[in-house]
Amino acid sequence: MNPTKTFNSFNIGFSSYFEFNNTTNEVQENNFNVSINSTTKDNHYIGAGFNVKPLERYDYYEPRFDEKVLITPEFIGFWSAFSSNYNYKFALDLNIDYGEFNQDGRTNFGFSVRPRYRFSDKFSLIYGINPFIQKNNIGWVDYIESSDEIIMAQRNRNTINNSLTSKFSINSNMNFNLSVRHYWSFAENNAFYTLLENGRLLENTSYSENKNSAFNTWNLDLSYSWWFAPGSQATVLYRNNAANFSRDIDKNFSNNFDSLFNDNLNHVLSISIRYFIDYNQAKNLLKKDNQLYNH
Repeated sequence: MNPTKTFNSFNIGFSSYFEFNNTTNEVQENNFNVSINSTTKDNHYIGAGFNVKPLERYDYYEPRFDEKVLITPEFIGFWSAFSSNYNYKFALDLNIDYGEFNQDGRTNFGFSVRPRYRFSDKFSLIYGINPFIQKNNIGWVDYIESSDEIIMAQRNRNTINNSLTSKFSINSNMNFNLSVRHYWSFAENNAFYTLLENGRLLENTSYSENKNSAFNTWNLDLSYSWWFAPGSQATVLYRNNAANFSRDIDKNFSNNFDSLFNDNLNHVLSISIRYFIDYNQAKNLLKKDNQLYNH
């Protein structure tokens, strides 16, 4: 569409996708998407859309065993997004998505917020937070070898991802880069099921193992790069990371964050130098030196 008084660009897109298992010919994935994408006269992006999975899907991965399958119900979802003009000192990215399965009470909801600020042409900072909530999600939790049973759980999963990135340029050849990420996810099981041969679920009231899970990770990378010659670079990298896993769920964010660092933080410092040698140039210099020596 040609620019108007309101939009620089505006388009409506449609796509569809089907994937079949090459052995059973069952539908592994199916999707119909409709999206609207636009850019305003101020170069702000605005988008929205929905996607539908009208057929049941045969998931051959979640059961964790060959020739086993979990049938996933039909799905419909909606999303919207906004991204302000990055030419401004302050810019903001927003995303929201919501979906429902053809299964009582099973939903997905997530959003992300990413403010960014450019302090100068040399220094910028971007923060992001992305919570994702899954109610009545179905997933693998155990295999009982004695009875050859695959146990699936109906669970509530909550995930939150925090990130911080920054770049500081001393000049065109020297840069500092910072990347920090904290990931926290926990799954609280509400009911257990036995996976049947046909991919359906049968409620299992005798299974009572604690298969709740809580997982935290932390990663920090701070690097300094110096391009001291064409194609040649010196890099100093400091990295620390931590991870922990527990069957006991503490829903207090602060407690989880503190426990992640208790005797659990690893540190790495590395220095690397790469020097580019132009073979043809070096060959010509050696040739000239030999000529001068012979004379």
